[in-house]
Amino acid sequence: MRYRRTVGAAGAALLCAGCGADAPEAGVRAVRDLGALAFEPSIRGRDGGYSARWGDRSVWVFGDTTLEIPGADGSSWRSSTFCSTDDLDASDGLSSLTEPLDAAGAPGEFLPFTEEELAFNLAHFGPQAEGTCKEDCGARYALWPGPIVADETTGRALVFYSKLMARPGAFNFDALGSSIAVWEDLDAPLARPEVRPGATDPTLLFGADEPSLTAAALVREGMLYAYACACSGLTCPCLVARAPLGEATERGAWRFFSDGSWVEGHDEAEPIMAGAPMMSVHWNEHARRYIALYSEPVSSEISLRTAPAPEGPWSDSEVVLTAEAPPTPEAWPYAGLGHAELAREGGRVEYVTYFRETGFLEGEIRLVELELE
Repeated sequence: MRYRRTVGAAGAALLCAGCGADAPEAGVRAVRDLGALAFEPSIRGRDGGYSARWGDRSVWVFGDTTLEIPGADGSSWRSSTFCSTDDLDASDGLSSLTEPLDAAGAPGEFLPFTEEELAFNLAHFGPQAEGTCKEDCGARYALWPGPIVADETTGRALVFYSKLMARPGAFNFDALGSSIAVWEDLDAPLARPEVRPGATDPTLLFGADEPSLTAAALVREGMLYAYACACSGLTCPCLVARAPLGEATERGAWRFFSDGSWVEGHDEAEPIMAGAPMMSVHWNEHARRYIALYSEPVSSEISLRTAPAPEGPWSDSEVVLTAEAPPTPEAWPYAGLGHAELAREGGRVEYVTYFRETGFLEGEIRLVELELE
């Protein structure tokens, strides 16, 4: 079960020279494994696991999700799913992770497909396409959710996502672009607004030739910061961009960080650190620094960096925990993510998750407690 280890801005091949300068200003005193998150019995495996506090709940979003049983639509596959809990004390694990289920007891799609995307998927992918598909069989549009941020001014949540064309076989997908979905209420369906009218796909804020701002995101003083980390070999240099939170779905509002200033063109942007296509960045009051947590590429190690501002300067990386290895040697853990809403004692205690493959199209998301010095 390996879905998106190297998703990033298409064609990017940046080197991150001089991104790190000093050791992180946050050391880890102790690490405690809290086991795998408990999901609905119908869930066989799901990766991702970005989360945020929205109202009085911790809300989690996931990418490709495999099911133990077919859903009401006959499919055992979901492109995206979500769950939430009002349990914000993760010291004994997380309980009460719940999600809406269909009549068969399976979750539905979290990010909604357009009529065109859904028609293509029905004609090419899944049991309904067997015996009728004649060309490009097994292909599907995939919508993978990234970081989620809450807008306290409007009460809504914004969910970054990537759109891809996925085909059978390992790593056989093409990035088509990325965007932001709008979630007005936990019980309401998401909307993928038309953010670029007249474009080939008006729902995409950034095209395939632009940075995919889906690695991490945070809000600071009314500004929404988002990171794009495209891998070149085993290095994943990260760009950062920002926009006023209230204008997040307006392409012209976004500016990229470059040499101490914010510029309109992403071609002028410069890497601010090496990270991963899936990571987290948030403020830690205990360290008085922003901290970035992420899985090292093709490794069981999860690293930490610190910085005084979202754009840096970011410290060198330091390995803070080694994830439990999968049972098969050709696989490795990934999707190391921090969860700011669960932090205790002003961030002295942080919580991290990662995905671990346990079998064919099967896996678990493990929760780990980090006690900082």
